[in-house]
Amino acid sequence: MRADHVGCYGYHRPTTPHMDQLAREGAMFTQAITAAPFSPASYASIFSNMYPHQHGVNGDSVRVWPDTWTRLPEKMKQLGYHTFCVSNNDFVSETMNGVRGFDDFVGMTPPWLMRQHDRAYRLVKKFCGEKKARQYDLSRLLWLRKGNSREAMASVSRFIQTSVHPFFGFVILMDPHAPYHPARNEFCSSSGDVSRFMREVNSRIMWPRVMSEQKPLSSANMQTAIDLYDGEILEGDRWIGHIKQQLIDSQILDDTLLMVCADHGEAFGESGVWGHGFSLNEHMTRVPLIMRHPSYIQPGTRSDALVQLHALHDTCLSAASGELNVADHPQSLLRVNEPDWQGQEFVFSEFPPQHGTAKMFEQAMPGKVPPRWTSPMRAIRSQRWRLIEYGQHEIELFDLDCDPEELRSVHEMYPAIVEDLRNRLAAHSGEASTQSQKKSDEQAPDEQLEESVLERLRALGYVD
Repeated sequence: MRADHVGCYGYHRPTTPHMDQLAREGAMFTQAITAAPFSPASYASIFSNMYPHQHGVNGDSVRVWPDTWTRLPEKMKQLGYHTFCVSNNDFVSETMNGVRGFDDFVGMTPPWLMRQHDRAYRLVKKFCGEKKARQYDLSRLLWLRKGNSREAMASVSRFIQTSVHPFFGFVILMDPHAPYHPARNEFCSSSGDVSRFMREVNSRIMWPRVMSEQKPLSSANMQTAIDLYDGEILEGDRWIGHIKQQLIDSQILDDTLLMVCADHGEAFGESGVWGHGFSLNEHMTRVPLIMRHPSYIQPGTRSDALVQLHALHDTCLSAASGELNVADHPQSLLRVNEPDWQGQEFVFSEFPPQHGTAKMFEQAMPGKVPPRWTSPMRAIRSQRWRLIEYGQHEIELFDLDCDPEELRSVHEMYPAIVEDLRNRLAAHSGEASTQSQKKSDEQAPDEQLEESVLERLRALGYVD
């Protein structure tokens, strides 16, 4: 979810009334940057407190989480917390080795249902053609690929009401993820626009398809995509309000550290990218981050300091242990109201090459795939500058003070800034990059994943 589509971050639409209220009661971080612009690596960073080149989950050759690092819920258990997770995202699942440390885990999409839907889709496509298959793909079963938020909330409510306190809960909702539901039309101008978008664009892999076809959406379809995206954000915000109400009903809200964030942003044509991944620009890496706890955070706090999203890891541990000292939890955001707290001078993001998706692009537009889409990307950001490397051969530098939309690279105008930031980026990656790649090569290949899981990942546009 993009930060600039959230009300308290300045968006012009009322997409997030519950998140806005949380920000008034707690703190919002306006410059929170994810370590990776896609779910596999971003969640692994939150759980490990490491960057992708360190934890080894690259979303391509390695999706299964390695056993070599300790997860956040394991640490919370050691501190005496009951742990639970309700996940609508298959990248945090038992198959991906992502549930270690949770006392209770609920994944919301039944694999058998996905297998049935995919078999039927292939049969319709084989005997009736692509058009009929797309129509079938827009049936109600399609939306279940994003899980079921209503059923997820029933599980969350049950855990809150029955868990032995204290507890650590991790809830993943997928409402803003493509494909979009036609009922999320609160911001759409007409039902005809929604019907056209559903017919012409909306599908399991609509954004990779748009990118591979290299044809811009019509202005009407582009606006409808944004309208439906905003409607999905509003739906997710309603469930955030539901969780808060459950904490109120259980009389534990003011004793609970409640944190709301996104794992990555979203692109609507910026830098030639749709959906997420394949970019490390602001729209993709800056995410909303809001937290509430009256014992630690002054209401109405707004921090413009740079913070790395996976600072949530240290934040949870410092709250659980009651220790806010720098030595034990250096990245804890609970220090936001301390006079000497300044956040981070630099933050980093990475996007490893996605060979499976690149193959799909190459088949769709042979010889025309932008080289940056197949290159390892990494970025460093300060308050003023963002530098992005695409492999070793292409760089961009943006002056965020003068160009917040990142429309014009100024790398040729500031060679000294480029050299300094590239040196810092290289030092950040360092030897860990080689070591983690060795660990990644030792992990089980994706062929060991169940076919039902691979089908789900295809449905969400992560593999071809």
